[in-house]
Amino acid sequence: MVQRKSMKRNNNDPQTNRHHNYVCIKTATHPGKRIAKATLFLVSSLIISAGLLDLLGGFDFTTFAGLKQVTTTTTRKSPITELHRFPHQCDVLLQNQTQEQEQHIPISEDRTTSNNQNNNNKHRSSHSRPSTCPSYFRWIHEDLRPWRETGITRGMVEKARRTAHFRVIILDGKVYVKKYRKSIQTRDVFTLWGIVQLLRWYPGRLPDLELMFDPDDRPTVRSKDFKGQQHPAPPPLFRYCSDDASLDIVFPDWSFWGWAEVNIKPWAKSLVAIEEGNKMTQWKDRVAYAYWRGNPYVAPTRRDLLRCNVSAQEDWNTRLYIQDWVKESREGFKNSNLENQCTHRYKIYIEGWAWSVSEKYIMACDSMTLYVRPKFYDFYVRGMMPLQHYWPIRDNSKCTSLKYAVHWGNTHLDQARKIGKEGSRFIREEVKMEHVYDYMFHLLNEYAKLLKFKPEVPWGATEITPDSMGCPATGRWRDFMAESMVMFPNEVSPCEMPLPYNPLELREFLLSGGRYRIKVTPIFTRITNVTIPKNTLTTPLKFTLQCSLDNNNITIQTCPASYPEKSNPKDDAETCPDYFRWIYEDLEPWRETGITRETLERASGKAHFRLIIKGGRVYVHQYMKSFQTRDVFTIYGIVQLLRMYPGQVPDLELLFMCHDFPEIWRRDYRPRPGVNVTWPPPPLFHYCGHAGAFDIVFPDWSFWGWPEINIMEWNKLSKALSQGTKKVKWEERKPYAYWKGNPGVAKIRRDLMRCHDPMVHLYHQDWRREGRIGFRTSNLEDQCTHRYKIYVEGRAWSVSQKYILACDSMTLLVKPLYFEFFTRSLVPMEHYWPIRLREKCGDIIFAVRWGNNNTKKAKAIGRNGSGYVLQNLKMKYVYDYMLYLLQSYGKLMKMNVQVPEGAKEVCSETMACPINGGRVRQSMDDSLVMFPSVKGACEMPPPFEEDELKKFLKKKESVEKEVEKWTNEYWEEQKKRYLNKNS
Repeated sequence: MVQRKSMKRNNNDPQTNRHHNYVCIKTATHPGKRIAKATLFLVSSLIISAGLLDLLGGFDFTTFAGLKQVTTTTTRKSPITELHRFPHQCDVLLQNQTQEQEQHIPISEDRTTSNNQNNNNKHRSSHSRPSTCPSYFRWIHEDLRPWRETGITRGMVEKARRTAHFRVIILDGKVYVKKYRKSIQTRDVFTLWGIVQLLRWYPGRLPDLELMFDPDDRPTVRSKDFKGQQHPAPPPLFRYCSDDASLDIVFPDWSFWGWAEVNIKPWAKSLVAIEEGNKMTQWKDRVAYAYWRGNPYVAPTRRDLLRCNVSAQEDWNTRLYIQDWVKESREGFKNSNLENQCTHRYKIYIEGWAWSVSEKYIMACDSMTLYVRPKFYDFYVRGMMPLQHYWPIRDNSKCTSLKYAVHWGNTHLDQARKIGKEGSRFIREEVKMEHVYDYMFHLLNEYAKLLKFKPEVPWGATEITPDSMGCPATGRWRDFMAESMVMFPNEVSPCEMPLPYNPLELREFLLSGGRYRIKVTPIFTRITNVTIPKNTLTTPLKFTLQCSLDNNNITIQTCPASYPEKSNPKDDAETCPDYFRWIYEDLEPWRETGITRETLERASGKAHFRLIIKGGRVYVHQYMKSFQTRDVFTIYGIVQLLRMYPGQVPDLELLFMCHDFPEIWRRDYRPRPGVNVTWPPPPLFHYCGHAGAFDIVFPDWSFWGWPEINIMEWNKLSKALSQGTKKVKWEERKPYAYWKGNPGVAKIRRDLMRCHDPMVHLYHQDWRREGRIGFRTSNLEDQCTHRYKIYVEGRAWSVSQKYILACDSMTLLVKPLYFEFFTRSLVPMEHYWPIRLREKCGDIIFAVRWGNNNTKKAKAIGRNGSGYVLQNLKMKYVYDYMLYLLQSYGKLMKMNVQVPEGAKEVCSETMACPINGGRVRQSMDDSLVMFPSVKGACEMPPPFEEDELKKFLKKKESVEKEVEKWTNEYWEEQKKRYLNKNS
């Protein structure tokens, strides 16, 4: 176990001071080098003199050799070059440190190198779509919130110099540093090294900026010092951790690129080693005690922990060891390999003087982490949840809390192992180096947006490059730089930033266990075994929630002991809407092979949860939390399906992914020479599909409500929209195109906002402001006031499509890349007017003018689109679609459906009863199915014939081309008129 600040600096210790002697000048006596040596001596003398002069104004000490001294703020852009390992360039660098390298091989504009070399970074496909960032990225918005209104001025930055150790400047893709004081060990060196690697990972994509960095342990920017008018904004200061009383901006610590003083390798390499170490001892074969090894002398809380060690009088179920780093250093670190410390079922994390870098190494071990309640947090831990990723330990009663945790784990082995595995998975997948660089990228980009001044390179700053930092290094310092060097630019765009928390959502997150809250109130409360109760009761006349209370009026909820058997609704002679036919197409990949256990499990790494239906009961095995309550209301919708059609959904297992983008891409399953392609693809349920993806499309969560932005469940909202269309007659509506939404989520929306024309009315929807004023101006039923409404996708599809179509206005549908389950049967010029992706503004203007000159036709298109949604998308049909999709999916299963140990049974009672009021409970109450359906499901239409489907798609394409032709002719005529007028 690694604990921070565990080795005191010793100026006489060669192990800890090698970095002070980063000079590797060749001593050969070749006559041709005498001039170079003399020049080097002269330059060195000048630098020393400049340093002495600078001392008069403030000590500026640098440990870097071979850095170019900057004496002017004028910088010159250099072309992006092929990334190389610095040892091959060091001789050239040392012969002439003040000249630019001339042996660079340029990178092409798509950032791919022109030749292949052995490297530490594998090429990644440039065709892969960016994924959504882990949830902890949302805290970037919170960390920068103090400057959201005011921005960051140069004066604010300069105030941070009081405690900063160095200033970082990024200008024209180059990194400069001005140092004010030395850090502990080489924290500053490897932090700067990490920033240099970030610019190699995303070359040319970092904005110009200046920042101040303090690599000491504890935060210094206290929020209480900056309240009131006399302090409008605090100084922005970057550091490795913060706490609830501070405003320091949290940044990844130096150890991600290596901690040479204690022989901790770079994170990418350490993570692989720990993963291999996990395999050495199976979890059930591990020592059944809590383990900790570290330096107890850095903080009182650690010394207090030692009282919990085993003794002749008491066994607290712990095994605690003191780590003597000085002795380890003398013995070559033989006994401190992190990968050899995954031998206990439970590992303790406890802070040192502040947070500890040991956190990630402990949690990566598959052992259940016993997390002593911390005061400080680093950048990623805010995305972790107690009892999901770790077991919380009280700080004021460590011994008894630890003893109970170990006892509980040893009597609940599967659940304890699951917590350990989930914590390890979080660290392995959510905190891998790709995400570390993405976090740095987004943090610096968001920070740079706030700057109200032009960044400049101050006098005395030095440019840093891999060569200038790596070539003078020796020993482990040089080895770790070589191992953590980025060898190729990343060919995948950074992950998509999640939206910031709104105040209510943040409050709910903190109350539900986020940010170290010990009390946890999970929505899914019942832990089950695999015994399935028999169905014995007949269908009740009415399903009511049966919420139970204990003697203290606290909800203690379980699911009913028995469920009704299959109901016998009357047959429904009507045929399902045409979009039901796409169920056959979505399941076609598994039509011949079926779905085996092996096929299904290949999707588990991408899923947010596994849902099992067995014996009419629903069980959920959650892998990760989704954005907002998407997962909750998706599961709630499936629970309502079983209330509507009891006994009609077969036993099945499915995996569901709640992110925006599809995940199972067709290109990955096409036969390719020399590539072993596994067929069929894994079945993964998702809210939207893509022509190039195999994801199985399922109704999204908003049909049961979107409480975070006050959108009602669909049955209630569709009636409100139907009434809203009657408030203003079509002919009396504003003859313009209308759109209101959040343009910040996607470039396509930001492009739309640049359409400045009197015929186009565009509004920015600020959901945070809406939340503060009670959502008074965002009622969807009040937005049916224009003749034309625009639909444009967000990150992927948008749930707004059904609300826009339902308004009777002619929908101007910007050509989408993604589709929902019901949208594939929409027809252009029958249900909507098609808008080209690249010609949005011109197409919209023409559509409005066409509609105002052809009001009857425009009105008919609007009515058809509204009728399609309000008639063909009734909640009865949504449930029918779910029923047929799950029935068809269940028929493909070639495996025994099992309820995994630790899965949680869910029902309406366990999901709704523990929630006391609020919009979440309101949405659940509104969408609760109170009776089994008295009508049978609609009759499933037959699948498309091959020629029929081709004709349908060709018809849509033909109509779109016809509209494109009209639009182009119109603008050509407008151009001619303009030229004639001005000739």
